[in-house]
Amino acid sequence: MMPLAANLPRRYPGLKPFERTQSAVFYGRKDDVQRLSNQIEREQLVVLFAKSGIGKTSLLQAGVGPELEHEGYVPIFLRADKTDLTLVARYGDILAQHPQMGGINTTGERPGQPQTLWERMKRFEFDFNGLPATPILVFDQFEEIFTLGHSLQSRSQFLSELADLCNGPMPESLRSNLAARYEAGETGLTSEVMHWWEEPPEIRVVIAIRSDFLHLLDEISPIIPGILKSRYQLQPLNRLQAQSAIEAPANAPGGPYASPRFRYNTAAMDGILDFLAGRQTVAPAQASTDLALLKKEDEIESFNLQILCQFVEEKIIEQEQPEGFEVTPLFYGELEGLGREIREFYQNQIYSLPENYTRKTTLPVADPEGFRATARRLIEESLVTPNGRRCSMVDDHLMSSYAGVNQDFLDVLVDSRLLRKDNRLDDFYYEISHDTLLPAVVESRDRRRLIEAADREKAALENQLKAEALRRTEMAAELKSFREKRRLARMVSITSFVSLLVTLGFFIWFMISWIKATRQELIQADKNVYTEQYAAAIEGYAAIEGRDLKFWVLKNIRPHKDVSLQRDTAIVLQRLYASIVDSSLTQGDQYYFADDYKNALRYYHRALDTLAVYKAQNDLFKTRNGVHRVDPAKITEKKTTLDQRAGSALKTLTSQFNLLQRDVETFEEAGAWNLALHNLLKMQKLLPERVEELNQLKGDLRLTDRPDVYVRKEIARCRQLRGM
Repeated sequence: MMPLAANLPRRYPGLKPFERTQSAVFYGRKDDVQRLSNQIEREQLVVLFAKSGIGKTSLLQAGVGPELEHEGYVPIFLRADKTDLTLVARYGDILAQHPQMGGINTTGERPGQPQTLWERMKRFEFDFNGLPATPILVFDQFEEIFTLGHSLQSRSQFLSELADLCNGPMPESLRSNLAARYEAGETGLTSEVMHWWEEPPEIRVVIAIRSDFLHLLDEISPIIPGILKSRYQLQPLNRLQAQSAIEAPANAPGGPYASPRFRYNTAAMDGILDFLAGRQTVAPAQASTDLALLKKEDEIESFNLQILCQFVEEKIIEQEQPEGFEVTPLFYGELEGLGREIREFYQNQIYSLPENYTRKTTLPVADPEGFRATARRLIEESLVTPNGRRCSMVDDHLMSSYAGVNQDFLDVLVDSRLLRKDNRLDDFYYEISHDTLLPAVVESRDRRRLIEAADREKAALENQLKAEALRRTEMAAELKSFREKRRLARMVSITSFVSLLVTLGFFIWFMISWIKATRQELIQADKNVYTEQYAAAIEGYAAIEGRDLKFWVLKNIRPHKDVSLQRDTAIVLQRLYASIVDSSLTQGDQYYFADDYKNALRYYHRALDTLAVYKAQNDLFKTRNGVHRVDPAKITEKKTTLDQRAGSALKTLTSQFNLLQRDVETFEEAGAWNLALHNLLKMQKLLPERVEELNQLKGDLRLTDRPDVYVRKEIARCRQLRGM
């Protein structure tokens, strides 16, 4: 790297949002900049919302901000990321100290009276390049008002004053104060001054918020009725936008930048775009036939794009490539190189987690390594299926499954771009942020499991070696004692008798030890059944059956043990276990993640039915022999998991049924019988098979008839009315 390169700006900011000074290399959002700018100019209040990591802050700072400045506006960016002052006081200080604040209108001053945000914006005069300009209050990351440690009083005061600003007219409390003073004949409070007060401040307000917190704005709509009237949703980059965001900064003039101007050849650009869109494993012929799949795969998230582009730029800087350098797939290591960079990103973000958590919550982390281990295990064990696919999990389950995990912990993983957070059915669900991270997560999980297994084997081996060493020491001591006895026996001329006695004793000791070892093998096989390690258990039983002497000893010397019967019982339990976990549960998960909740419920219940047989077999063995073959806690744990998954599937199915039912009612009121019939047929396909679930669905939806009867009647009614 050149000596000064470390101090020069980059063409790609990486995970940090674009700043105002980086507008020259902000590409890919031209249409969004224009549409949002026009909307802000037309409307007094605009809400910008998008998922985390899509690029709201970058769009506002490097795109919309400069565009609005050209139209005579002054964007003022406001954050609630500090809690040392009240929200109103902090925002007031930022406004008073803003570089474009040109003066203060002193008309109708109220000495000694506190100034609200409405009065501040009424009095503050802003200019841009020497000309009067309309201020735009941009409340970026608005959700921080609710998620950070702001007091209820501070938040309530701010929302009340924000409502006054957004609603426009002079606040009623201020009007009452001025009216009383005017009627009292206060000097200087003329009719002209009162008319000045009646004019609302000329401002625009922009609220930028994450999609999963959009419901918070609906909660404050009683005091700001029009807060959700004018909205703009920022979508992920499409393929053309992403291409512009990649190639345009690389060849942007100006600077100076740490890297020279460079370009991507066609193969390199296609390779990066395919990787970001998740197409590297899809055959072209297949990808071109499914339009819905194409649309989904064309969605590219900005933070993954910035990771890879920054990786390419840093490599160009490090190798001191010349002006006009052409990036090829070989330069960045083709798909393997891109995947490696994403994997390193995953590991780097994991290692930085305690620092990120401390910055967000100001809470000390006593055990950073344990913190990282918890985060890693949560991601790799709870958000990845056994088959290596992404899955989503509700926050309550994650927080109850891992010690020390709370909402702040999960939000730090979201802010670190490791997880994505979605609001579904009044619950928050978390999943890995992007498919490109999945190989890194699976690889890390498999490597961690191997290390953990090796550690367990090492510990077991060390314990075994210690036990062997102890036994050798004891045997050496016994042999030494034996030799001493033989020497003493010869001295008293009873050598032959003592030798015979010692030999017989040694043989008996050997046989007892051998029988104990044989029984220990059976005990270990039984333990493997108890912990559901059936393959190891059956292998252990087979090893004993293969030795006739061991088999005979266990069957005929008390306590009697029939190894064949033990093995047969283990085989029965293994088949039931495989039917529960490998068949029904896996099939249920596959249908669940394919959004086929009816079939998911079918297989979850099949697994529950098989689990009942599994438990009954286990209880029967206890009745006959006094002990369970399988740990009952494991069976209880499986039932809890299956009940949770079945409940989640039914809850989601209920939500879908409810949405379709509402549409049916709307279509029937409008006389759109074909549309109503179409939705009813969809509802019929959603109906669960079990009577108890139909009754639960009836109760949840408050239906008079059972859902299958209700749907059947409504279908008949629609068909009759449609033919009239």
